Amino acid sequence: MLQPRQDDPLAGLHNAASREDLLGMSVEARALVNSGIELGSRWSEVAGIMNEAGDIACLLGACHRLVEQVPDDPQSHIWLASAYASGGDHRSALQTLQPLLAANPRDAGLNRRVGRILLDLGLKNEAQVLFRSALSSNGLDALAWEGLVKAKTFVAGDDDLAQLEQARISAGEEMSARDRGILSYALAKAYEDVGEYDVASRRVAEAAAFYRASAPFDMDQHEEGVRRILTVYDSSFTGANEEAGLIDSRPVFIVAPPSCGASWLASVLAAPADVAALPRSNSLFWMSASPLGDQTREHIHAALSAPGEGNVLTGVGEAYLEYAQELLGDVRRWVDPTSLGELAAGAIGLCLPAARFVRIRRDPLDQAWSILKTRYQRARHWTYHADDIARALAAHNRLVEHWETLFPGRFLTVRYEDLAADTENEVRRIAFFTGIDADSAADAAAQRKNSLDQDPVGLNQRAGARIEPVREALVRAGFTLP
Repeated sequence: MLQPRQDDPLAGLHNAASREDLLGMSVEARALVNSGIELGSRWSEVAGIMNEAGDIACLLGACHRLVEQVPDDPQSHIWLASAYASGGDHRSALQTLQPLLAANPRDAGLNRRVGRILLDLGLKNEAQVLFRSALSSNGLDALAWEGLVKAKTFVAGDDDLAQLEQARISAGEEMSARDRGILSYALAKAYEDVGEYDVASRRVAEAAAFYRASAPFDMDQHEEGVRRILTVYDSSFTGANEEAGLIDSRPVFIVAPPSCGASWLASVLAAPADVAALPRSNSLFWMSASPLGDQTREHIHAALSAPGEGNVLTGVGEAYLEYAQELLGDVRRWVDPTSLGELAAGAIGLCLPAARFVRIRRDPLDQAWSILKTRYQRARHWTYHADDIARALAAHNRLVEHWETLFPGRFLTVRYEDLAADTENEVRRIAFFTGIDADSAADAAAQRKNSLDQDPVGLNQRAGARIEPVREALVRAGFTLP
C-alpha cells in the first residue's frame, strides 16, 4: 500500500485508516472539518473514510464542506444526500436532491436515488413514478426494477410482472451476476405478492446463487472472530462490571439478527418525545470501542479495577455517549439497534454498565428463509447460502447467550412471534423494562403493525420443498427443529 506524503493534509487521516483505527480516523477528519481547510473535491475522500468509520456527524460535516467548495459538481450534492440518509434524515436527503433532479429529469441514476429516498419516507406512489422514469431509459435497469417492486403490490395479470420476467430472460452474460441476482430477487417479491409461492421460491434460490458468485464470504474466519471475542470476554467477567465504565442509563441496545424486526421495534420505542433512535446501520459504538481492539482479557480486568478517570472502558463509554448525543440531541433515552450488537455487547456491557439490552429471537426456519429471500443493500455476504445463514445465526446465539450470562438482569428476551401475535402487551413489557413511556410506544406499534405483517409468522411454509436445504443446514449448525 502506498504511504501518503507527509505534506499531504490528509496524511494523518490516511495513516489512521491504514491502521484501521476508526476512532483515530474520526479525530483526524473532525480536525479537518473544523479547520475549514480548502480541499475541494478531496472532501469526498474524507467523507468516504468517515462513512467507513461510522462517524455520521463528521460524514455530514465533510459533505457540507464538499458542497461549499465544489457546489457545481452534482456528485457533491449526491454525497450530501447520502450522508443525510445514513443518519436517517431522509427528508433532508430529498430536499438536497430535488433541485438536481429538476435540472436533470432524465438522469436514471438520480431518479433511482430519489425514488429510494421516497420509499424510505413511505411515499410509494411518488417513488413509482421515478423508478418508471429510470426504466423508460433502460428496461434492464436492475436497481430501478428493484425499486419499483418495493413501491407496489403486484396483482394477478400485472403487466409489470410480465415485463420484469422478460427482463430476466433477456439478461445475458453481459449483465453482471449482481444485477441478474437483483432482478431475480425482485421477481421473487412480485410472485410472492400474487401468491405464486413456488415460483417465488425458485427465484429466491436463483437470486442467491447469482449473489454467491459476486459476494463470497469466509464463514470460518467469522466463526474464529466469534471464538476470539468469547475468549477475551470470558466468564471471569460475570458481575464484574458494576463499578467500571460510565454509568448512564440512556442507551437501550436491541440485539437481533436480520429479519427480526429490530428497526421496527426501535422506531416504536422512539415514539415518545423524549426518546430517539439511531439507524440500524450505525456503528457508533464499534467506532468508539477502537481502543479496545488489541486489549486482552488481562488488560480489560486491569481496567475494571483502575480509577474511573483515564480508564479505557470509561473513555469508550464517554466517546459513544458524545457521538450519540451529538446526533440525537438531549433525550432521556435512545434506542440503538445496531446490526453489530451481538459482536459488541461484551464491550458495551462493561463500558456502559447501566445500559439495557433487548434481544429478539425468531423461529429459525422463518428467520433463515426471510434472510435468504432478502437482498441487503449493506454488505451481509453470509445471507446467500443456507449453510452460511445457519452458521451465522448459531454464532449469534452463542454470543448473546454468553452476554446474558455475563450481564444478568440487563437483558430482556422477546420472541418475534409474540410481537406479531400480542403486539401491544409485548411492546408494553419492553417499554417498562427499558424505562420508556408504554402508552406512546404501544400506540406507535398499533399504527405500524403492517410492517410485521409483511414478514409473517410461518413464512417458511411458502418455501415449499426449497425449505429442506435450509432445515438441513440449521440442523448441521446445531439447531433443534420440530
